[in-house]
Amino acid sequence: MIMKENIIIIALLISLLGAAGAQEIHKLERYIITIDGNTREKSLIREMDLKEGMEFADRASLEKAVLRQQQDLVNLRVFNEISMTLSEGEPQGETTVYSVQVHAEDSWNIYPIPYPKYNSNDGVRLGLKLFYNNAFGTLNDLYLGTNITFKYDNNDQSWDNTSWTFNPQLNNVKIGNLEYDFGFMQQKSYAEKKEDDVYLERYNYYNTSADVRTTMNFGADNKFYYQVKPGIGINYSYSGDGIGDNEEPFYLSFSHGGGYSKVDWRANFREGFSASVGNSIRYVNKSVTKNQVKVFIDGQSSFYKIINPRMNYMTRASGTVSFNDEMNGLGINLRGVEDSTMFGLAGLFLNNDVTFSVIQWEGVGEAQFQPFFDIGLSRREGYTVDWNQDLRYGTGADFILYLDKLKGLHARASVGVDLSSDLPFSDFGKYELEITSSLHY
Repeated sequence: MIMKENIIIIALLISLLGAAGAQEIHKLERYIITIDGNTREKSLIREMDLKEGMEFADRASLEKAVLRQQQDLVNLRVFNEISMTLSEGEPQGETTVYSVQVHAEDSWNIYPIPYPKYNSNDGVRLGLKLFYNNAFGTLNDLYLGTNITFKYDNNDQSWDNTSWTFNPQLNNVKIGNLEYDFGFMQQKSYAEKKEDDVYLERYNYYNTSADVRTTMNFGADNKFYYQVKPGIGINYSYSGDGIGDNEEPFYLSFSHGGGYSKVDWRANFREGFSASVGNSIRYVNKSVTKNQVKVFIDGQSSFYKIINPRMNYMTRASGTVSFNDEMNGLGINLRGVEDSTMFGLAGLFLNNDVTFSVIQWEGVGEAQFQPFFDIGLSRREGYTVDWNQDLRYGTGADFILYLDKLKGLHARASVGVDLSSDLPFSDFGKYELEITSSLHY
C-alpha cells in the first residue's frame, strides 16, 4: 500500500515538473506583404531583421519587435507609408503562431538635382546630385555627385577653379546579415591654413580613391554597431604654396569604429541618442621624405529631444585627435566660423540647436527655423593653447525645407556670424553663409 502511494506521488511530481517545464512559444510564422510601388518583396524581406520563424517568450515581446521593425523601415525614408499589423493564428500545441500584414507605399525615390551652392569658405559651387534611393526596388541606393567650385581670389582679383568632384556610390547593399557601401572618387581638391587673415598654406592637388564600408549591428534591437572601412588612393599634380611634407602620392587607409545609435524620425523631427568612437590609420608613401603611418581618433555623441509638435532640441559634442600629423579645416565642425582658421593636432566642438516648425503644409512639406550656437577649441602643433586664436564660437540660424513626396531630400540655408573674430560686424568676412542639401548633423 505504501509502495503504491509512493508511485502515485512520484507520478504527480513528474507531471508537475513537466507542466512547469512547458513554456509557451510565440512564433512569427509568416509575412503577408502588399506593396504599392516598385519595391521587390524579396528585397523588403532581406532588409528586415525580424525574420519568419523567430520565436518569443510572450506576445508582448513579439509586438515590441514588430513595432521596432516598422520604425526601422520608416527610418529608411523611402516609403510614403509603411505599416505592420500582427495577427494571431490557431495554436499549435504550446506554440502560438502569428502572421504580420505588411503594407508599403513607395515614395518617389529618383531625382536629379542640379544646384548652385554657396559656402563662404569654399566659394560658388555648380553641381548635380543624382539620387536613386531604393534603386530598381532593391532598397539599395545609387548616388552620383558631380560639381565644380570657383572661389574669388582677393590677391589676383579673379575667380579661380579650386576644386571639382566626380563621386559615384552604391550604398546599403545587404549581403547576408551585413550592409556594404561602395564608393569611388575622382577630384581636384585644395587645402588651406589661415591665421590673422593671412594664408600659411594654400595649394591644389588631384585625387583618385576608392573604398568600401560595412557595418555590423548587434546588441538589444541591433542599436550597437561596429564599422570597418578600408580604402586606397593616390594624390598627384600638386601646385601652390606650402606643399612641403604635405605631399602624399599614394596611401592605404583603414578606418574602424563603433557606437550606439537609437535615433528615430518622427515626421521631420528626430528623437533619441547616438554615440560613437573611431580610429583611422593611413600608411602614406612619400616621394620626398620617408614613408609615414598617420593615426587619428575621433568621437561624437548626439542627443535629440522633441519638446512638442513644433519644437525639437538637439546637441552634439565631438572631438578629434591626430598623433603625428596636423589637421586642417577643423572649423568645418562649427557654423559661423571660417574652416581654415582652425587647425592643429586636436579639436573639441559643441553644437546646440533648437528647431522650430514654422510652416506645416500637409501633402506638400514643412519649413523649419533652427537657431544655433557652436563653440570649439583646437590645439596647434608646437604651441600652447592661445585662447584668443584657438577658441572659436559662432551663432546664427539654419533654414530647412522638407518635401513630403521626397523623403530623402531636404534643403538647408545657414547664416552664421563668428563672435570670436576681431573683425567688425560690417565686414563680410565675419560671416559664414552656406546653401546645401545636407543637415549639419
